[in-house]
Formats: sequence, structure tokens, C-alpha cells
Amino acid sequence: MTIDPFEIVRAGDEDGTDSWLVTYADAITLLMAFFVVMFSISKPDSEKLDQVSGGLSQALHKKAVSASPFQTLAKEAQLQIEQDDEEKSTDISSSARGMTFDFKSGKVFSSGSSEILPAAEATLDRVAQLITFMGVSNYKVEVEGHTDDVPISTSRFPSNWELSSARSSAVVRFLVSRGVEPKRLGAIGYADTRPKAPHKDKDGNPIIENRIENRRIVIRIQR
Repeated sequence: MTIDPFEIVRAGDEDGTDSWLVTYADAITLLMAFFVVMFSISKPDSEKLDQVSGGLSQALHKKAVSASPFQTLAKEAQLQIEQDDEEKSTDISSSARGMTFDFKSGKVFSSGSSEILPAAEATLDRVAQLITFMGVSNYKVEVEGHTDDVPISTSRFPSNWELSSARSSAVVRFLVSRGVEPKRLGAIGYADTRPKAPHKDKDGNPIIENRIENRRIVIRIQR
């Protein structure tokens, strides 16, 4: 015997009852179960989920969400590094998944050099201590070297690719010398391909302050 769900709905309406709600509720339950299964086998972005859940919590509870461990560490690191860096040439940002240290190259290296300046060692020491504090296996650390668009051509550095790579490698070697596990580290040279701001204006004139910002070393700590 075949049962037509629409006949059930019509019969329920004629009898003045709400029996059709049972069928409707079952359908909704099945849909919910389907989406739960699909979500469980997917690989969601944990950072975005943390951001969404934090926003929902703020909206529902009308109060600030407590900071993530990375955000707390970032604030503490900023205070400590500012003690060594009175000019505030280091920017520190954080997310649910990690932290980023952005150093102006002029505070770490001399122009055209990949030798770390003695004045920068105290700040890099603090970064090494923080990485070590986080544990051995949970985080990876990538060091990026960035230059401006002014060409370089020396016997050691034929182009900005070699210079940026040498600088990131120098920072990696320094972190290893301070006890950071080598297997957690990576060195990348981007030359002038990823500027924070345009190197030149629309007329092709160099923007000096932007070039200064674009010459930088970035250390990313991520889980």
C-alpha cells in the first residue's frame, strides 16, 4: 500500500488536526542530520570558525570574548620587545592560529648585508624564547625576507632574490643557535614581489617611505 504524504496533509487539514507537522518535523530532522554529517567529514578553517564563534558569542551574550592564547602572548611580547626597541620598528599581530612578527630590515641588517646587527639580537632572542616556550612539535616557524625594488648586483648578491633569501636564512640560523628546533623552521626569500605598499606612485616615482616599509623580515609562528 502506497501512502501519499500530501493525502496525509489534506486529511489532517480536514480533521482540523496538525498531523502534517509530524512529517514536516521528520524532514527537518533528516536535513539537520545530513548537514551535521557533511560538516563532520569536512575540513573547516579553524581560524575562521574561531572568528565566527567569537562574533556569535559577542552578539548573543553582549560581552567581549576572552582573548585567545596567541593574542595574550602577542600583547606580552609587544610590551617586552618595545623595551628593546624604543623606535617601535616591530609590528606584532596574532590570530587564533598563530603570531606574526614584522621587523623593518634596517633594524636587523645594514644596507645590502645579511649579517644580523648586534642591536637586533636582544629582540630576536625574545622571539626565540617565545617559540621555545610554545613547545617542540605544535608549531611551525617561517622566516620571510623582503626587499624593496631597488636592484642590487654584487658578487655575493646578484639580485634581491639572493639578498632576501640570505637574510631569512641568517635569522633562521640565529634562532637555531638560541635553541629553536631546526625541523620547525623554514626560510623564504620573496625579494620585492610582496610589498606592503606600492614601491612607486602612478607616475613611476619612487615612494621612499613605502620602500622603507617594504624592506622587512617577517617571522610567522603557526600551528
